[in-house]
Amino acid sequence: MLYEQGKYYHIYNRGCDKGNIFQDTHDYEKLIQIIETSKHDEYVKIIAYSLMPNHYHLLVKQTTSKPVSKWIMYIFNAYVQYYNHRHNRSGTLFEGRAKVREINKDEYLNLVIHYIHSNPKAEIQKNYSSITKLNDNTIIDRDFYIEEFGSFENYFKSFAEYQLDKYEREIIEKDLL
Repeated sequence: MLYEQGKYYHIYNRGCDKGNIFQDTHDYEKLIQIIETSKHDEYVKIIAYSLMPNHYHLLVKQTTSKPVSKWIMYIFNAYVQYYNHRHNRSGTLFEGRAKVREINKDEYLNLVIHYIHSNPKAEIQKNYSSITKLNDNTIIDRDFYIEEFGSFENYFKSFAEYQLDKYEREIIEKDLL
C-alpha cells in the first residue's frame, strides 16, 4: 500500500491461530509504553485504538511523508521482542503483517472510530481503549474530536447512537474483518 500524508488508516491484526497477544495488564501497558516512546508524532496522529486479548485496532492519520508502515513495524517488532522474552517463547506472535485500510470518506471515518471504541467488551479491555482516555492528556489526538464532533460530549452522544444501531454495526464489522 502507498501511504500518503494527510490520509487516515485503520490498522489491525490478531494473534497467530487467533491466540492471545496480551496475557495480563503488564502486556497491555507495555504496548502503550512502546507507542508513547515511539516518536509517533513524527509519523502519525493517533485518533483511536483498542487492545483486546487476541487482536488490536489503531486508527491513525499520517502527518508527514514518513510512511505509517515504518512506525507500525517499529512498535510491533519491539512488542514481539518484549512479549517473547517475558513469556519465554519464540517465533511469530501475529497472523502476519498488519492489515491496513485507507479511510477515504468522512462518514466512514466516524464509523470506524465508533467500531474501534465498541470493540472492547470486558472491563480490562475498556481500560486499554482510547474511549476511556479522551479526557486525559494521552497519545490520542484530542483536537481531532473537537474539530470533528465539536466537543467530547458530542462525540459521546454520537457513539451512543452508534451503539443503538445494530444493523449499521453489523455491516461495518463485516467490512472491517
